[in-house]
Amino acid sequence: MEPKIDKNIELPPPNFKLKWSFHRLEIGDSFAIPFDDEKEVIRLRTAASAYNQRHRVKLTTRTVYEDGDKMLRVWRIQ
Repeated sequence: MEPKIDKNIELPPPNFKLKWSFHRLEIGDSFAIPFDDEKEVIRLRTAASAYNQRHRVKLTTRTVYEDGDKMLRVWRIQ
């Protein structure tokens, strides 16, 4: 059985930009997420690393404590 060929199907935008908003960060900007879910923290760090390579920007992450809560903060540094 051969697959049916569809034409004029709109390609949805990539979702990596929508989830983390790396593209909106200017140098010196940052955002933080709660350090509640270890898997989500790993996903964010992996996404930041991939974004660095794809877009030739420099993002860095640090674990910080804000108002007693453990957070993962992402900065654009270049």
